[in-house]
Amino acid sequence: MFTGIRFSADLNALIHRPPAIESSFKANAAAPVILMGMGSRRGDPFHLAGGTYRVIWSAWGPAAEFPPCTHSAELMAVDPANATTSSGHVADLAKLAHVPATGTSDERYIANLKPGDYYVDVSSECGWQIALSPSG
Repeated sequence: MFTGIRFSADLNALIHRPPAIESSFKANAAAPVILMGMGSRRGDPFHLAGGTYRVIWSAWGPAAEFPPCTHSAELMAVDPANATTSSGHVADLAKLAHVPATGTSDERYIANLKPGDYYVDVSSECGWQIALSPSG
């Protein structure tokens, strides 16, 4: 006699997983890494060859009638030896930026990155895109 199904995990979390961060990652170290997402996410690791990188981030709200959203993103090292802190932090890409629904963007450079695997940790109420390109 069949009496039911039992799940050991949260059924709602299984059905409604957050969307994955999309990436245009290519194995070519000179190719830009472009990450896109909506809301807060910890991205999958990607490899950077080291040196100086140009970072451009963009963020936007869900619709023009919505109030500004808040956006923060940081570059993290998989190996803390490549980071500036023991927690793996490398650089803030955006910190508590108040983003109008129509969107905004910013550009910065990160110098002296060590070759290795990195990921982005995004805390955001916005849609967003982050592009990292070797500079020089």
